[in-house]
Amino acid sequence: MAVLTIAALLAQAAAPIPALPDVPSDVQAAMPIAIERRMATLYDEACLQAFPIDSAVDTLMAAKGATPLTPEQVKVTLVDDPGRGWSIKDGEREILVFLELPPFHACSVRRFTEVVDPALSQYRPVTDAFEKGHPGFTPMKPYDADRSDIHVHAVGEQRMLPGGGAESLFVFDQHVIDPERRAKGDTAINLRFVHQIKTPQ
Repeated sequence: MAVLTIAALLAQAAAPIPALPDVPSDVQAAMPIAIERRMATLYDEACLQAFPIDSAVDTLMAAKGATPLTPEQVKVTLVDDPGRGWSIKDGEREILVFLELPPFHACSVRRFTEVVDPALSQYRPVTDAFEKGHPGFTPMKPYDADRSDIHVHAVGEQRMLPGGGAESLFVFDQHVIDPERRAKGDTAINLRFVHQIKTPQ
């Protein structure tokens, strides 16, 4: 699997994200489409280019000045699975990056947002380019389920790997469906992009 050199990763980390034309910068930063664009750019750098080389993800996060999460903070998301994570300030919220260790080796980029673009117009070009260079991906059946007072939706593609195992690209979005919680303002959507490699047991 092709990965960027450390020098290339550092150059990417320093490069600005292209602006959206004809939109004031302060308005642009808060737009859902711009949020998705920043997430997709980071996902490409960390989870499609650096990952699955863990040290390359570490180097990229350090170059971006990301704040390492404490073991307690990581446990909230990964529970008992081994891994580590970072946070990057993004406007009034944070983008979180998680690196989960095998057998479910995964890299994910996560952020709360108010709206999700159904077309995933900023995410799709990134993953389309990756899949073009890594043939064999096919769509998976969309997933929809209610877990307590949370609704979870997921779409993605997967390919089987030589010697067993599978490589998957997922998009998850989840939101509170409990009316009382929503009435109190708990309406944000947890959006995450995931690149997972499952190795044979």
